[in-house]
Amino acid sequence: MSAYLYPIRTAILIFPILALVLTLPFMIGQYRRYGSVVFWRAVVVYTFIFYLLTAYFLIILPLPSVAAVAKMTGPKYNLVPFMALREFINTTPFQFAHPTTWLAALKAPGFIQPAFNIALTLPFGVYLRYYFKRPLWQVIGISFALSLFFELTQLSGLYGYYPRPYRLFDVDDLILNTTGGLIGGLIAPALMRAFPSRDAMDKESVALGTRVTWPRRFVAFLVDYVVMGVIVGAAIAFIAFLFGDARFGSSWQFGYIVSTLFLFVLIPYFNAGQTIGKRLVKIRIVKVDGQPIGFWRLLWREFLLYGVAFPITWVFNNQLVLVMSDWHQSDLTYVLLIGSGIATIYFVVNIVWEIMTRHGRFFYDVWAKTKQVSTVAIDGDDSADKSKP
Repeated sequence: MSAYLYPIRTAILIFPILALVLTLPFMIGQYRRYGSVVFWRAVVVYTFIFYLLTAYFLIILPLPSVAAVAKMTGPKYNLVPFMALREFINTTPFQFAHPTTWLAALKAPGFIQPAFNIALTLPFGVYLRYYFKRPLWQVIGISFALSLFFELTQLSGLYGYYPRPYRLFDVDDLILNTTGGLIGGLIAPALMRAFPSRDAMDKESVALGTRVTWPRRFVAFLVDYVVMGVIVGAAIAFIAFLFGDARFGSSWQFGYIVSTLFLFVLIPYFNAGQTIGKRLVKIRIVKVDGQPIGFWRLLWREFLLYGVAFPITWVFNNQLVLVMSDWHQSDLTYVLLIGSGIATIYFVVNIVWEIMTRHGRFFYDVWAKTKQVSTVAIDGDDSADKSKP
């Protein structure tokens, strides 16, 4: 049993890191496709990822040392089918006519190992049928492909890391894994009655996609401010280096101003109110009457956020650090701390209030007389292929 618990514990430890890495791409994909993230869909997708991670660890862990594998002299593969069945018959006390032998047979290694190989891919068949809506013949083919990947991983010595396979490539495993996927596909319709169907999830997602929620806006912000900000900042530094003026390349103020104007003013102005991040999650900035936003209104809106709100919060943080220091205390420090603190509290309260009330019009939208709208209904994504996540 410990041989199975160790890979499962490892998957539990690794999964949060993997989930964190995949969260932003997953949310971008959901917002771009449907305009919303449905809780139950996230549960299904993340449990599927956890299952695949656990299954992979179960077939490769625990890892022996390279020296120990180099000394192995046993067979590398078995190409004779149904050896597992022969072993079950020869090594267990199972007799069909004598039920008293059944329990002992179920506890024997000759049964446990084949049963494990069937159970390993049974959830895979359920997921394929339930969420990915694959017919049985595809469930069989994809389950076989997954099993073949597992077996080739073992046959290759973990992709060449080991000098030879440290686990046996067994054609019976291909048969048993494929059978497990088929069983999962067969029982999936019965299990599906207890959970929301894929069509129901898609319908709810599209219905919610007409609303511009704060998580949706936050995903767009992360793409623009963090991902694209780093790329543009690096490009600015590179251009400054090419022209031989490192002062501009090393000045974060210059980089911040140029990247902000480029990412949040110029790009949306020439792209119908959409930054790169907003385009990915399918929202755009418009005037309160729904008309396209002009350059000066867009500039005013972004100045309120990136030219006023953000710098004020930075000032508050810096002054707070100075006040907490015995070496940097002055009247000007306290004045700046109080002024920037009041403004920061206003910004924070406004954001929290808008999130709680779900109005979604933060102070910079109100003052600039703008709003953000979803483009999902305009683009008509509900006609897309629903077999994808």
